[in-house]
Amino acid sequence: MKIAVIRKECSFFRGGAERYCANLSRVLAERGHTVYVVAKECDPDIHPSVIHIPVKVNNLTSSSKNRSFHVNSQRALQELKVDKVYALSRSYPADAYRASDPLHINLMNIRYAGKIERFLQGLNPRHRTILALERGIFDPKRIKIVITNSRLTKSQILNVYPYPEERIHVIYNGVDLKKFSPGHKRQVNNKKVLRLLFVSQDFRRKGLIHLIEAIAILKGMSLPCLLQVVGSDNPSHYLKKAKRLGIDREIEFSGTSKSVEDYYREADLFVLPTQSDPFANVCLEAMACGLPVATTTNNGASEIIDEGETGYVLNESEPLPEQIVRVVKVFSAKTERKRDEMKKFARIRAEGLTILKNAEKTLELLALT
Repeated sequence: MKIAVIRKECSFFRGGAERYCANLSRVLAERGHTVYVVAKECDPDIHPSVIHIPVKVNNLTSSSKNRSFHVNSQRALQELKVDKVYALSRSYPADAYRASDPLHINLMNIRYAGKIERFLQGLNPRHRTILALERGIFDPKRIKIVITNSRLTKSQILNVYPYPEERIHVIYNGVDLKKFSPGHKRQVNNKKVLRLLFVSQDFRRKGLIHLIEAIAILKGMSLPCLLQVVGSDNPSHYLKKAKRLGIDREIEFSGTSKSVEDYYREADLFVLPTQSDPFANVCLEAMACGLPVATTTNNGASEIIDEGETGYVLNESEPLPEQIVRVVKVFSAKTERKRDEMKKFARIRAEGLTILKNAEKTLELLALT
């Protein structure tokens, strides 16, 4: 089968959604399919049967970026003869759309709490463009089926858009169990200080500020932690915040990494207090490396966490910094044997969610469109 996959960036070395696109394309190609990746950027060595179809993007404004990628992707598709079109970015029409990006209408409600501010932001060309694309995506005449990576996202779509429920299918993310495995730690934790890890390209939405505030509280309680922050976002605002709180020595910003699995292996607990995530793949990657995860109910990945066994789920019952403090205190009080059990259970849970299983379920649905 010839399959066109639409995603603005397809790379093993970027965010979770970009890595998912690269992994899916590779597995589909390994199963004998010809895969056309319609993208602005694409890793050149994913698989010999993966063909990059370059898409030009107008980078003048955020609005033009999103609109031009959609328009030019559809133009590129007209030149291809494919059996199925699978959109991983906001572009239509397509046989299937994977809702891996947060619903923009929900993000606006989170970031702009006031009605007046939300109204004014709604006039912003960037937001208008993305919301228009989102409405187009969830038009049943333009997209035959929608695939979500969590029950959370499915319910969010049904709450906002008139898309038929029976055409929305949940398929959890898959992870590369070879690349993301427990392995061996490069460094020994001689000081026995709890090592926390945060991985994201969007520090604001993923709640880094809450984690920094929690680190300060923990230090005041004589429970010091070291926080490793991995991601390409600008750290200046968060560095200033850490210095004001007197914890700048407890936090290290490492920038982006092509070997993020090394950071998973060296940490004790992965913490992602995100505001909104359909399914943060970094949580699954961490679990595959045997790293327990703490994340919020706003993250679809929380659906695969068994409380106290593979990690912890943070809810809205109290402020996030206080919840993080509570979880860290509980985790730090565990014996080494109990922590090792959590690591083992985290890996076992991840082993049931592979890229291959994800691809097989996806192919089954595409065949029905």
